[in-house]
Amino acid sequence: MKAKELAKKLGVSPATISLVLNNKPGISDSLRHSLLEKIQELGCESMCCEGCLPSSGRQDEPAQPANHSRQVIAYLIYTSSDEADDRFAFYPAVLEGAEMEARENGYNLMVLHMSCQGNANLRRLLQNGGEAMGAIVQISNVDEHALNDIRSLDIPCVLVDSYRPDVRVSSVSINNEQGVFSAVRYLKEKGHQEIGYVYSGWDHDSQRERRRCFHQALLEYGLPDNRSYYFQAGASEDIYDPDRLENLLKSAPKLPTAFLAENDRQAWRTIKALERCGYRVPQDISVIGFDNRSICTMVEPNITSIKNYRHLMGRECVLMLQNLHRLKKQGFKNPCLKLELPTELVERDSVRDLTKK
Repeated sequence: MKAKELAKKLGVSPATISLVLNNKPGISDSLRHSLLEKIQELGCESMCCEGCLPSSGRQDEPAQPANHSRQVIAYLIYTSSDEADDRFAFYPAVLEGAEMEARENGYNLMVLHMSCQGNANLRRLLQNGGEAMGAIVQISNVDEHALNDIRSLDIPCVLVDSYRPDVRVSSVSINNEQGVFSAVRYLKEKGHQEIGYVYSGWDHDSQRERRRCFHQALLEYGLPDNRSYYFQAGASEDIYDPDRLENLLKSAPKLPTAFLAENDRQAWRTIKALERCGYRVPQDISVIGFDNRSICTMVEPNITSIKNYRHLMGRECVLMLQNLHRLKKQGFKNPCLKLELPTELVERDSVRDLTKK
């Protein structure tokens, strides 16, 4: 098995699995230990470098018994085989934030990798880990299997970066509406009247919301909503086909003066596709990303993007679990909370100001 295949199977980015396999810093201890356990379960220990597995460490230190005196917060990671690799680069900072907040409040964080097809033994897994006070649930789309898991636990649960308006479940997510509206407003202030949208074929709750908000923002700011300016960079089976977007751009009768991409990786791919089509960014066409990931400052031009606070998101998940417990003690039956974290536009070099001649 290749490292990229292993990363996809475990629901993390190739960069994260590389840090684990090579025993490099850059991820939380909780995530590292969880992934190493899964690697051993899969029989892939040979992929690990010398010294990165617990059994390869110092032999003169006796194993420490599990600490069940502290309450546990479960961090449940749901993955499926068709999910995009780079989306999982979003989550390590969320997990790290949750781990830090849990530790500071006297909880142990237990990471469990779940199946999207249902988990009959979930309650037993949690019981083996200690007294669980709540669960943070990381999942792309909240389906009935996950809902059945959540209902079976009988403890407070918080969805991270997912939301089901038709289901009563607590969540902490990004204010995608604010982020998209601020990007469209910024482009309009820079003189752009025709704005397009680049998106993947991955059907994630957050991605669907961003597409919907883009349409609403165009209407709000009196800009034309030209559906020929919407470009799907990949289908479900070839989400990041490098030639697809280039071919679509080449065949388009007309292109907008600016694009908003659903995330920073899509923004970078849009820039590369435009360059292969003979366009310059931002001189000919401007591009804005979303999430403000490190790639924004690693490419030329540096990408203007919408910043979200992933580390804070993880912390707020833990605090929300505490609030749910407090509300229950105060007499609220089945309390439910929803928190949206604000976004911030980070201006860099990928947008041209058309108001300056």
